[in-house]
Amino acid sequence: MSRPGPKDVVRALRRAHRLPDDVGPRMADLERRLADAVRELGRMGPQLAALETRVEELAARLAPSPTGDAADVEAARNVLEEVRAEHARVRARISAATVFEERLRVLEERAGVDSATGLDKA
Repeated sequence: MSRPGPKDVVRALRRAHRLPDDVGPRMADLERRLADAVRELGRMGPQLAALETRVEELAARLAPSPTGDAADVEAARNVLEEVRAEHARVRARISAATVFEERLRVLEERAGVDSATGLDKA
């Protein structure tokens, strides 16, 4: 294997010199997007818990044999379906945020940034 020549060193130094200019704005954008995703996850967590509670309550009410007139039973089933649909949408959002966080972690790893602290790795 040959040693790098002066031109190789100059090219590497130029790339290294450009790196902070290129990475800085990208990292700032990623940090902003991560903060948005964390806020969104924090907002969705209680909603998901409430939806799960509602689904369980409605399922318990409908499971054995629905009582009440046909209109009440149909209304309850409609609400249950709406809740299940919303539950699926919330799970999809959480999954998307999880994928985004993993992508961010990989980018931070490549950039030499500690994901936990946001500081450069030594």
